[in-house]
Amino acid sequence: MDRLSALDASFLYGETPESPMHVAGLAIFEPPPADTEVFPAFRDHLKARLHLVPFFQRKLVLTPIQLDHPVWAHEDDLDLDYHFRHVSLPKPGTLEQLETLVARLHMILLDRSRPLWQYYVIEGLEGGGFAIYIKMHHAGIDGGAGMAALPIIFATSPDPEPVPLPTPPARGSRTPELFELISDSYARFFNQQREFYESWPDIGKAIAKVGQRVTKDLANPPRMMPLAPKTLFNASLSSQRSFGTCTISLRDAKSLARQTKSKINDVVMTISAGALRRYLEVKNSLPESPLIAAIPVSLRKAGNADMNNQVTAMLCNLATHISDPVRRLEAIVASSADSKQRLEDIREVIPTDMTWLGAPIIATGMARLLNQAKLAERLPAIVNVLISNVPGPKEPLYCAGAQMTHYFPVSIPSNGSVLNITVQSYLDKLDFGLIACRNAVPDIERLVTFLADEFELLRAAASRASPSKASTVDIKETKPAQRSA
Repeated sequence: MDRLSALDASFLYGETPESPMHVAGLAIFEPPPADTEVFPAFRDHLKARLHLVPFFQRKLVLTPIQLDHPVWAHEDDLDLDYHFRHVSLPKPGTLEQLETLVARLHMILLDRSRPLWQYYVIEGLEGGGFAIYIKMHHAGIDGGAGMAALPIIFATSPDPEPVPLPTPPARGSRTPELFELISDSYARFFNQQREFYESWPDIGKAIAKVGQRVTKDLANPPRMMPLAPKTLFNASLSSQRSFGTCTISLRDAKSLARQTKSKINDVVMTISAGALRRYLEVKNSLPESPLIAAIPVSLRKAGNADMNNQVTAMLCNLATHISDPVRRLEAIVASSADSKQRLEDIREVIPTDMTWLGAPIIATGMARLLNQAKLAERLPAIVNVLISNVPGPKEPLYCAGAQMTHYFPVSIPSNGSVLNITVQSYLDKLDFGLIACRNAVPDIERLVTFLADEFELLRAAASRASPSKASTVDIKETKPAQRSA
């Protein structure tokens, strides 16, 4: 029986009309070959490949009386008219029009009685290209699994090879009976209690490591992670969304990371921090203490592409109180390294599954209470923003014979942290997707502009700080951050 883990199911329990829990991507393509009908071509391509990604043919089956997490069951009769949609932008088909459309589509909940995904083919883009907006529920897939599925969803060549026909679904994928669901819930509950007690030696080692770090922190208070300050991003969600995109050169970002002895993720956080700092300054609401970001961290083993969630998060000080971009980068590198060390202390004992009898009712009720009572404004802030960096395809992808030029991620803002900045690498690009509650961040395009500007400011400051290394970078050959698709 394929029951959702506690981590997978948490994305169902946390979903409300104001807080959809699907993740998405916006793929933009060059103009297709002449006389190509994009929508039927893409629909037929993916229809023939649905069996290669189990997520596409799975639907939820609830446990009786909400006793335990739901299970996945095979869906034989897909309503393709629901899953595949076709829309066109009005002229002139600008990037801003596309972003507005995606923001609106991202507000719509997926139908839980069906497999939890939809695809929108969007034509009418300026210049003759087209886009595909991909929506999939986070309960069934995370960033790592999504990236593994992209070459199947699209194609690795303009003229993809046919795929083998599907085999009949395994017996275990049928819809389980009532008593099977109940008995499995109780069996899982008692097995997990046994596994919990068996894991005590590992848990004890993790507690000892954490205790050692706490002792060092108490002896050296400045090393401790400060509390997140309250900002305009720490608000309750409305159902409205704003969405913005920009692109920077991956080659330039790697060069900058080498020059500053940092990593791509440090560069992403530094320019994001600079953009947040400038945005809050414009709003006259920049706090004195630094903003704190939640950074997703994959728990996947190398080569694992299971269609589920295997992720946790660490906290990072964004050093938004520091105006100099190079000093800010150095502070972020130090904070990130410290957080990674703390995570390693407990990584092996982080649970991704737990049977909690009655969890669907209790967790769902808590999520609704959090939103309806607007507790985000009353409770202390834990983080201010979520920043995620997902490695993407290194080879070109195609749809209907046209090459993909960009893949912008569209993630999830949350109650109490209504801005999400996610970056996806593709070929020699870093594509940023910013999604936010429109009530809190109505002018997200300003934040996007600041993000692109901050990359150039950081490059210039790094060159001044290390002139001997700056000579290895040919300024004339580098390309500025791009706002257009």
